[in-house]
Amino acid sequence: MIALGAELAHATQLVSMTPRQMGEQAQLVVAGKVSGAQSFWNEKRTKIFTRIDVAVDASYKGATPAFVSLLQLGGTVDGVRTTVDGAIRWRVGEEVLLFLEPYTKGTYQVTGLSQGKFRIERDAVAGDAFISRPALEGVKLVAAQGSASPGAAVEKMPLERFIAEALGAKK
Repeated sequence: MIALGAELAHATQLVSMTPRQMGEQAQLVVAGKVSGAQSFWNEKRTKIFTRIDVAVDASYKGATPAFVSLLQLGGTVDGVRTTVDGAIRWRVGEEVLLFLEPYTKGTYQVTGLSQGKFRIERDAVAGDAFISRPALEGVKLVAAQGSASPGAAVEKMPLERFIAEALGAKK
């Protein structure tokens, strides 16, 4: 017997969240720069986690910490790699807007798995900040019961306008 073209698609299925829903659910909404990422084994050596440190430049909801530490399942340690479909990719030095929830003592997780991370881009001349979110890799968004179909794409828009809409502030 021969199997032809049998390929499985892997994806984490998530209920689609609007920026407003993330703003309501998140305990902390901050903008900053990724200053480091380090993968490690848990105490029992059964799981690999990655700790991401972000130097906070601005806080829009919650406390105003100088930095936040995030934990995310997956990473590479001692040549062993574990992956989670839909996990966020981090780059040291990237500027981000994050919707965060408490995870373990002293650490946070991104709201809605990869939905709560946005890239901040700056206009080279004026310095104005804009947010965008790349396509979510390894994620299948599904609509919440009774809501419209999900939309993963977030168009480039001014940071302050996005924050106002997400947190319900009037401009």
